[in-house]
Amino acid sequence: MADSDDTVPPIPTPPADLNDSPVVPPVETPPAAPVGAAPPVEPAPAAPAPAAPAYGAPAAAVPPPVQPGYAAQPGYPAQPGYPAQPGYAAQPGYPAQAYSAQPAGPAQGLSITSMVLGIVGILFFGWGLLISVAAVITGHLGQRRQPYAKGFWLTGLITGYVGIGIAVLTLLFWVAFWVIAASSSSYNY
Repeated sequence: MADSDDTVPPIPTPPADLNDSPVVPPVETPPAAPVGAAPPVEPAPAAPAPAAPAYGAPAAAVPPPVQPGYAAQPGYPAQPGYPAQPGYAAQPGYPAQAYSAQPAGPAQGLSITSMVLGIVGILFFGWGLLISVAAVITGHLGQRRQPYAKGFWLTGLITGYVGIGIAVLTLLFWVAFWVIAASSSSYNY
């Protein structure tokens, strides 16, 4: 190891031909102002146009109309409109919406009961005769007492009658099955 060469290799140098390198233009210095002269005054910037309120920023809230006999409900303020584009008028904002309780609708218990019983009567496929009869009865009561719930009682009547038809056909099938089974059996004693 005593014979090892501890010298550092030489650093490469750039080529001697500098004509191939890019030429950098000289930097020009601005002319000096005469001594005692005031610096030039820049013109003042134009006054900025009034900015439109940011989206969601509170605007002048317009209270919702109050119906007689009801207290005013708190709501959200009105949303501002979009800013006007050059040559077009500004669009109005959305009005403020107040949340209020909805009045309860009329009772629909008989009609809903008819619909549920009719569906259950069909699902029992023949064994739901009593349930289907109850659906038809409550459907006709709902038709008389709750004419505004037509969708419910009409569904109850249709499914109730279909359930009765399925139950009657199932009953006829089982009666015919047992009659045929009893008449065709031969007992040899």
